[in-house]
Amino acid sequence: MRWTMLSLLLLSSLPLHAQGNSIPTNSEVQEAQLANQWAEELPDGVKYRYPLLNGMSVSFNLFPPLIQLFGKGYCNYEGTLTLDLHHRFFPQFTAGAGYCDAKSKDIGYEVDDTHFQGLRYHSKMRPFFRTGMLFNFNYNDIKPNDFYGALIRFGYAYSKADVTNLSYTDANWGYVGPLEVKDLKFHSIWMEVGGFIKVQVTNHFSMGWDLAYKPFLHRGKDEHGKPYFVPGYGVANSKFGFGFHLYYDLNRK
Repeated sequence: MRWTMLSLLLLSSLPLHAQGNSIPTNSEVQEAQLANQWAEELPDGVKYRYPLLNGMSVSFNLFPPLIQLFGKGYCNYEGTLTLDLHHRFFPQFTAGAGYCDAKSKDIGYEVDDTHFQGLRYHSKMRPFFRTGMLFNFNYNDIKPNDFYGALIRFGYAYSKADVTNLSYTDANWGYVGPLEVKDLKFHSIWMEVGGFIKVQVTNHFSMGWDLAYKPFLHRGKDEHGKPYFVPGYGVANSKFGFGFHLYYDLNRK
């Protein structure tokens, strides 16, 4: 009887001992990870607060279609895929298309004293591509809802254009008449360097703005001249570009 009672006491103490040294559950591991993630200071040797692949997003630049409403004779339409690495690096790939149908009010062909035909630069819808990286400056902030930092991108576009209503004067007869040049072909490469801001609106939607300086690495040219408009770049004599982007964020943490 005495040995039976002793065995029962030993068996009853086993659950208590096991409970004190039990293996952590999945929920306990997740809570520990979250506690480390939201800690003010990262542990020694830990460089990034967030995982390597921290989601991705799809965005559209709304600025070019908006300014087209104010009478601009050209427009670019583009969509961008962006990866989120550690909330610090954001590789991007953009594909889009642009067109131009612009007329000059100052340069052209004067039909008579009362009629004037402005020079027309017409380029059908042509594709362009751009790739680059955003660098977020506050990548280790706790619950970073807003990003800001620097950007670098490279763009390429192939375009074809027709120029009509050019004015010329015949050297022998002094006759003034219109001139047109068809099927001009241009290959253009440019670089973009600047800054960006991205603000979270809801769990999956964000808005962003960027401003960039855009020097040409190779501005396409033809024997008749250089392009007035480059798809993805805009008017070729403009050195700065502005973007207003609407993002749909996937798996943002």
